[in-house]
Amino acid sequence: MLNSKKPLEHYLQQYRFRKLLPFLQGSVLDFGGNEGELRPYVKGDYSIVNYDYSGLEGKQFDTIVALAVIEHIEVTHVAEIFRMFKKMLAPGGQLFLTTPTAAAKPVLEMLAFTGILDKANIAEHKHYWSRNELLTLASDSGFRVDKYEKFQLGFNQLALLKHNN
Repeated sequence: MLNSKKPLEHYLQQYRFRKLLPFLQGSVLDFGGNEGELRPYVKGDYSIVNYDYSGLEGKQFDTIVALAVIEHIEVTHVAEIFRMFKKMLAPGGQLFLTTPTAAAKPVLEMLAFTGILDKANIAEHKHYWSRNELLTLASDSGFRVDKYEKFQLGFNQLALLKHNN
């Protein structure tokens, strides 16, 4: 998500954080974490990357977080990033992600049109992932889905992924 001072976007970010907090463990990579708003909630080591993740080679994390990020990335590139995540997760590690559902698209676009949400942020969405697409992405990247749920009236979804060993 782009940096935004819109109150609704701040609320939605905090809502995603509340969904994530029970699953945070150890060292954390906040992938697409803006300015590090998640940092105060992390007890272990914290790393953040927004665009240039080339310096992550060889590093390992207990938790990788991608909150409201993958919809901003070309679908073919997401699979590559998930394979990288698999290599970076420590044994017993987990990947936690959220992304809007396809049902959210017209609502988000209307909220952006009215100025309630940041227009550039919503216009930057490349793909609205379905449940089946997320499950396939996880499987193809070597993950198993430990938890999947929709929230916020079905307009958002989360997945907790672990190594599929």
